[in-house]
Amino acid sequence: MSGASDFIDLEQPVSDGGIESVNFFNGRLLSGSDLSREQRARRDSAARFGEALGDGIAFGLDVSAQPPGLDDSLVSILVQPGLAISRTGQLLRLTQPERIRLSRTDATSFATGGCAFDDCVPLAAGTYVAGEGLYLLTIAPAELAAGRARTNGSGATGTPCDIDRRIDSVRFRLLEIPASLYADLAVTAPDFRNQLAYRCFGAGVLVDWSTNLLAAGARVDGLLDAMAGHGFAPQEVPLALIGFQGAAELTLLDAWSVRRPLALADPPGPFRSATAPRRIATGRAMLAQFQAQFDELVAANTPSLKARTHFPHLPPVGVLPRMTPDQGKDFFGGMEIRGPVHFNSATVELLIRESLAFPAIRTADTAVVWLYAVAENLIAGTRALADPLRADPYLIFASANLAYRGDARFNLHRWNYANYALGGG
Repeated sequence: MSGASDFIDLEQPVSDGGIESVNFFNGRLLSGSDLSREQRARRDSAARFGEALGDGIAFGLDVSAQPPGLDDSLVSILVQPGLAISRTGQLLRLTQPERIRLSRTDATSFATGGCAFDDCVPLAAGTYVAGEGLYLLTIAPAELAAGRARTNGSGATGTPCDIDRRIDSVRFRLLEIPASLYADLAVTAPDFRNQLAYRCFGAGVLVDWSTNLLAAGARVDGLLDAMAGHGFAPQEVPLALIGFQGAAELTLLDAWSVRRPLALADPPGPFRSATAPRRIATGRAMLAQFQAQFDELVAANTPSLKARTHFPHLPPVGVLPRMTPDQGKDFFGGMEIRGPVHFNSATVELLIRESLAFPAIRTADTAVVWLYAVAENLIAGTRALADPLRADPYLIFASANLAYRGDARFNLHRWNYANYALGGG
């Protein structure tokens, strides 16, 4: 049974977990430890604001691969300025672009140290030991010591000078992802990147999640959560997945599979999880991940680019840039497609925003996918080389779980860009 000491009175201050700061008054003798306690209180206060906002990336911190230079054959990446918040509430700020060399020394160093990030000199032969595999790039807090300051007075260390200032900074880490976490996936298969991305998004974005809602529990981030047991700390924020083949070939750089906008973690319990903001943040990541991968595949002139070949899962809504209706149907070859049907440009943003909480499309299923063409975009015409102000054509695909958007509406649709209504208009 609970005793009287387990209770507090109404309006009684709760001291546990409070932020302690130094009480300054005239005549008080201060020491370095007192000022350190005040700095700690400031950091704790800032961290609580960070925890209230949620973890993820506030802005920036985009990662891109950089081609080797004439005087440097090593693989490097460029990280843009930005701000992230860790799960512990720490603010991680990068103020200028940083180009970082991805040089790895030997298998022992990144197996024991948990970090393969090192700006090192290549081996004598001009190469470095192969680090084939998959890695998680993160940004983490760091502290630098700078300058020297003279010591004097009470509590002095006995040395004439000490560190002048400490700089809160960031560092980048590259954590090896154990092959056991993706051993069931074929690394060389065209759908590997998509399969890996949805392993990071977790089962909570699939249509099956709410089938047994009472037992569903809080959504998790799948592979990212599993990495907590392999060196990924709550003080750091993931930026990208990076894959290597052999010693120097960068075969995969996927940011949005692990990158998340700021959002609080899902609370326990299925009903609270279904209304938590984290799912919307993951929905934004799903859309951005598809668009980035699709653009890269198109830019690389990937032969036989099909949804079922390269994308076992699709976001509930996606954009197909510069695709004709015939090309759109070919991309979804073998799937149940309806359209393209027309709708107005005013509907586009609403459809995309509504889709962020909907489950992913499983391309192996027989569920219907709608193709939409935007009437105003078609009227504007295809961009001509001599007229860069004309609109690029595009199609939008949408899961049939979303409400149909193609119903003709009086005085809003043009005759040649309208459809027969399927429902009430």
